[in-house]
Amino acid sequence: KSPEQEEKMKQLRIAGYSNQALCHLKLQDGMNALKACESTLSLDPKNIKALFRRGQAAEISEDWEDAIEYFKEVLEVDSKNTLAGNRIKFCRNKLNSYKASQKKRYANMFERTNFKDPVATKDTNKLKPDFSDDDEEEEAGDTNEDEATKPTEMEV
Repeated sequence: KSPEQEEKMKQLRIAGYSNQALCHLKLQDGMNALKACESTLSLDPKNIKALFRRGQAAEISEDWEDAIEYFKEVLEVDSKNTLAGNRIKFCRNKLNSYKASQKKRYANMFERTNFKDPVATKDTNKLKPDFSDDDEEEEAGDTNEDEATKPTEMEV
């Protein structure tokens, strides 16, 4: 194959992966859109469409930090891309809202659980046997000293 054919094949692959990413974005399938963008970028690391669509794929997945980074890469390649700048602002707002909601959700988590020290209560259920130490002391005082001094069968 000639170098011209190789380049044309590469351009067709880039277009195919880029279109595939666009289709996945339309279907709100962020993960597969991201994979298609990565395939495009492996062939052409400076492809503006793939860089931008990768940011959109991260948005669909609500991965705001990655989306911001991906859109920044678009601006590194094309500093005049106002759409990428707008998406960065949008993603920052979403990220800040998410962090605020998480902070609010978990702020009083331990206060709301109402953990209290357990209070000892005496069980008043007479159906259960009472194995407390109080009864053992009374029984120990009732033993006959003669029985205590007699050797048992095991000792003889």
